[in-house]
Amino acid sequence: MDQDERFRIALWRMNILGPLVSARLERGDRRAYFAEAAERTHERPDGALVRVSAATLERWYHAYKRGGVHALEPRPRRDRGVSRVVAADVAEKVLALKREKPRRTIEQITEALEHAKVVRRGQLARSTVHRLLRSRSLSTRPPRLEKRERRSFLPLHAGDLWMGDAMHGPQVVCQDGQRRKAYLLTQLDAATRFIVHSEFFLSEDARHHEAGLRTAIERYGLPRTYYVDRGAAYVADSLRVICAELGVRLVHTSPGDCEAKGAIERWHRTWRDGLEHELPDSMSLPELNRRHWAWIAERYHRREHATTGQAPLLHMLADREHLRPAPGERELDTVFLHRERRKVRGDGTVRWLGGYLEVPYSLAGQRIELRFDPMDPYTPPKVYQGGRFEADAVWLDRHANSSGARKPVPKASPEQLVPPGIDPLDLLVRAHEARLGIAHDLRDEEDES
Repeated sequence: MDQDERFRIALWRMNILGPLVSARLERGDRRAYFAEAAERTHERPDGALVRVSAATLERWYHAYKRGGVHALEPRPRRDRGVSRVVAADVAEKVLALKREKPRRTIEQITEALEHAKVVRRGQLARSTVHRLLRSRSLSTRPPRLEKRERRSFLPLHAGDLWMGDAMHGPQVVCQDGQRRKAYLLTQLDAATRFIVHSEFFLSEDARHHEAGLRTAIERYGLPRTYYVDRGAAYVADSLRVICAELGVRLVHTSPGDCEAKGAIERWHRTWRDGLEHELPDSMSLPELNRRHWAWIAERYHRREHATTGQAPLLHMLADREHLRPAPGERELDTVFLHRERRKVRGDGTVRWLGGYLEVPYSLAGQRIELRFDPMDPYTPPKVYQGGRFEADAVWLDRHANSSGARKPVPKASPEQLVPPGIDPLDLLVRAHEARLGIAHDLRDEEDES
């Protein structure tokens, strides 16, 4: 019970005393009032209905006369913070274990004391240990990371910093009649708070996130920095490669520090407050996105933002000269392809999606890179080696390969050899003969004969 609550109780007690506080009473009036008040039912500050005995009312009256209204406050227990169930020496060990490692759980502390034979197994109840720790303000586990100060910031121009994040959305009805959760994947320009792209998908994986990022780039150019958390889609190698090839700096929040992206987290709350409760109970994914895009365009983008003091749409239009142009469509097609490495088998094939692809036979035995559209992995990928395009892979057709002449594999042209002037075997023979004491001129005599 805190000080404010104790004072509210004191005022309630003073209200029950009523005329005894200030009225002039004749002899016997006070005792008569105590008896009368004890017969009534009184409502406590917490709403409970209680009756108070005459003796208690008399005790409150004399306390008020001695110390005023604060004397009517309930006094905290003298043994507050001292467990009446746990022995003092055991309580000290509990507190010492918690202070030594603040992230220790109650179960870990109890288990340690049991193993050390300080208490019997099952002697310490979890609730007892919890009350002890709470009385010493030790019940809250500290965060794993050191807490850092938060400062509100705003990039200078549009395109300086984009933030990306995912939010769990409502359920939608799919084509098969099943209901599935939709995920909102958003890219937000931090300087203007303009939503460069936001779309609901049935997954929050890397391929859907990157599809949204590509749409944002096609419409509003390249950001200078892209700030995301450490979700699986945002630490994927594919995103690192995309940002590296486009010249976009990819920055991740510290582990467990999603609050650092305060602007986009605030956007999620704005969406929930402004639109979520207006959505129908049953709708398809296209219907959800249609309502979502209309709300952004007509409501969110046109209202003054509390942080920037401008409507996001007007702010973005006024700052558009600072946007970096987007690459051409052909270049984006190549950059946003996912990549996997494979070793080509001896028959010029590689494994792919449970089947086989054929690549140029000249690549047999070599490692190649397959680049493919993650939204359409069944279209045969492109073959790259050393960062250079080699060919388009094709699905293996064994029946077609059962006929037709086999082309000879061209041999590599031998290089022009330059004699090194060293005969390793002759050197070995000379060393052997020298060790045996045989003169080398014997060979010369045999050569003359």
